[in-house]
Amino acid sequence: MTGPRQPQGIMRAAPWLLVAMHLALLVMSPILVATNANRQHTANQVGFAMVAGTVLAVVHLRHVRAAVGDRRPVGWQWTLALQTVLVYAPVAWLGPDWLSPSMPLTASMMLLLPRPWGLPVGFTTFYLASGVTYWLLLYGAASARDTVLLLVYFAITWAVFSFVLYGTVRLVRLVNELYRTRAELAELAVDEERVRVSRDLHDLLGQSLSAISLKGDLAARLLPLDPAKARHEITSLTELARSTLRDVRAVTRDEHRVTLGEEIAAAQGLLIAAGVDTRVETPGAGLDLSGDAQQVLAWAVREGTTNLLRHSDATTCTIVLTRSNGTTSLDIHNDGARRDGLGDGSGLAGIEDRAAAAGGWARGELTGDGGFHLRVELPETTALVDRT
Repeated sequence: MTGPRQPQGIMRAAPWLLVAMHLALLVMSPILVATNANRQHTANQVGFAMVAGTVLAVVHLRHVRAAVGDRRPVGWQWTLALQTVLVYAPVAWLGPDWLSPSMPLTASMMLLLPRPWGLPVGFTTFYLASGVTYWLLLYGAASARDTVLLLVYFAITWAVFSFVLYGTVRLVRLVNELYRTRAELAELAVDEERVRVSRDLHDLLGQSLSAISLKGDLAARLLPLDPAKARHEITSLTELARSTLRDVRAVTRDEHRVTLGEEIAAAQGLLIAAGVDTRVETPGAGLDLSGDAQQVLAWAVREGTTNLLRHSDATTCTIVLTRSNGTTSLDIHNDGARRDGLGDGSGLAGIEDRAAAAGGWARGELTGDGGFHLRVELPETTALVDRT
């Protein structure tokens, strides 16, 4: 059992199908002339039909190839004029057997002439030349009623064929654009996934590695003084490393989810262990946060804590979650900030990106008292669970 056909195969086959459809009408007239379909033709007429048909095929397919690429070929005005002459001038000599190339000519005019002139000029030329030719051929050979009916029949039939030829070119062009857009979207999705993994790993590993470093230093200091506590810290460090490894694997599968309550509790414990006096103010159950808001604010708490440990000599920190004027706000403030706290790393940029994606904003800045303030605001429509 074969699988679905790959887009690359379809793309390779489309130009050949297009050529086959257009060639079918281009070779019809030389064949009709060679087989004496409607009248007897001399050897010179047959030879001329073969040469003229070959030139018409080359010229028309050149037009089609350019139109598929959404452009006009160099010198298209001259080649279109040549195609027009080769289609209609031989009719007086070869008769109705030579009229089928007028349909590809109409398609060429619609493809090449600037809008909105392609359609009216193409069909006006087609109907005038073909209509007059058929009228002269049928005049006297059939009743007026039959002549009119035949002209209407040919007008409708040939118009449909002309539109089909034109439509196939436009269709292939649209298919090409579709697959180009699809490839660009795929590349964009890959780039976005790289950014997501990079951002999540930065935010995840930043705090985890800071905690591992802190616990390692603490265990080293406790080892000569209190081996039991040192072993406890080493055990805790080992568990933290294993948990970090699990989280890293989850991030690569886009399965890692953080919750605001857990991150605030973890941040408070880590900061206290680092000797930072930490105060947390949250409204508790009075503010029911949605999953998206939980993610944005939880990552902000994690990155804010990491930023504090790595870029400050803080002794105090406050984490405040509030709801006011239709917005939910998270404020993290600490003292002892260093100038490198506003470096060009990706941590704060990641918070800003997450907040912006949720319809909010985030900003981190040094304060006048020598501290650092991180603020994240989300609109109430994002931050609150819809209970309707």
